[in-house]
Amino acid sequence: MNKLSRIIIIGFGTVIGCLGFADRVHAQAAYPYSAQAYIAYKQDTIAFTHCYLADVIHKTVLNDETIVIAHGIIIKTGKTKAVQIPHSATIIDCTGKTILPGFVLLHEHMFYPAASVSPYYVHYKQLPVSFPSLYLACGVTTARTAGSVEPYSDLSLKKEIDTHQIIGPSLYVTAPYMEGEGGFAPQMHEITTIDEAKRFVNFWADEGFTSFKAYMNLNRSVLKAAIDAAHARGLKITGHLCAVTYREAAEMGIDQLEHGFFAATDFIPGKQEDACVSELNPFKHIDPRGKQAKDLIDVLIKHKVILTSTLAVFEGLCKQDTITQNVLDAMSPDTRDMYLKYYSHERSADMDSAMVKEFVMEKEFADAGGLLCAGTDPTGNGDVLAGYGSLRAIELLTKEGFTPIEAIRIATYNGALALQAQQNIGSIEVGKHADLVVIDGNITDNINNIEKTEWVFKDGVGFNSQKILQGLKGQVGKY
Repeated sequence: MNKLSRIIIIGFGTVIGCLGFADRVHAQAAYPYSAQAYIAYKQDTIAFTHCYLADVIHKTVLNDETIVIAHGIIIKTGKTKAVQIPHSATIIDCTGKTILPGFVLLHEHMFYPAASVSPYYVHYKQLPVSFPSLYLACGVTTARTAGSVEPYSDLSLKKEIDTHQIIGPSLYVTAPYMEGEGGFAPQMHEITTIDEAKRFVNFWADEGFTSFKAYMNLNRSVLKAAIDAAHARGLKITGHLCAVTYREAAEMGIDQLEHGFFAATDFIPGKQEDACVSELNPFKHIDPRGKQAKDLIDVLIKHKVILTSTLAVFEGLCKQDTITQNVLDAMSPDTRDMYLKYYSHERSADMDSAMVKEFVMEKEFADAGGLLCAGTDPTGNGDVLAGYGSLRAIELLTKEGFTPIEAIRIATYNGALALQAQQNIGSIEVGKHADLVVIDGNITDNINNIEKTEWVFKDGVGFNSQKILQGLKGQVGKY
């Protein structure tokens, strides 16, 4: 296996979280002193006036709207001239600004690749301080982790965020990877029998995880046992597959699949049962609008399988270098050196052609009625960081032909639907949590305006995005 293949494998992390909506502490519960410097607004009642409002339900951007929140809940929306603002409200004039729902992303990690070069050794480093803050600063208010390498760390992070000990998105936590024989990472436990799969699911469900993820080398019988065991507990399971095809997994009852179609082995010539054969471009032999692709899409939709798009992690493997200066500036010196000296050179023109087909197939899936969600996957070759990569993943959806508001819906309401939490989050509607992202500009004019985040409100508490990002410069990779 060459270095590029190894890196691509790293970029295929995942899992699905679907229990009830996470319990949240009252919005005004005190944050620690260390977080106070980042809080711009914590008043009980706030009115955002004269804003553009991203209405993801009707897929339109409304003009001159007002949103009123109280005690962490949205209580009013409507045209500014028609909304009666409570006398006690703090008023924020949002002329020229767009308010989006907080992002709900489904392929997130609290770790980052840290492989040694010689000898080559795959390793992941948990970043429990910088990654939650990065996610929140860039507008991610809810995140499903997508496979854990430090499971008790992820559980602790969830608890600390829920109780306001640290800042970060509300977490739906996924259990450790369910890998088969031949896994490449030492942090992944290999499961080879049906009984092992059942014990694994029940143990980690008892520990508090709300979802599971099947990984590349898991065979059909073990995957089927894992799916049945998860469903018996009322939980869900997703997969970054390889040995098992998408069609096989859909017919077994898997709930979700990660990385769009990049992890599908259905179209690889000579694919043998229960054998993982990874290709850089797994659909180079097919027409993405042809019968084979359509038949697979039909099967996925028939079985109500959700897809998570993770475009940013694959863009990093394309021939043209797309990393931005703010991402390099965020990295700690040793992390940046590792990336520039090693990972940044592992790119391929084959990935450019693969991306073109991926764009088509994800759009075809969504247009046919499939539920497409979005995720970051801050792994790959190291140029995708939490938060920054999240925004890029959303922007890239517009290259598939989605309008800016459609891309925002995929990254908000669709994610809430997948988590079965749409009654509480995912859109700007009365009665929902005040999870809001305030950006400078109108996304209709330019989707890249989502990078101009000013404040992120989570349960009605407003955080200064740029202060958080400034405080993390040169720190990502340390902790």
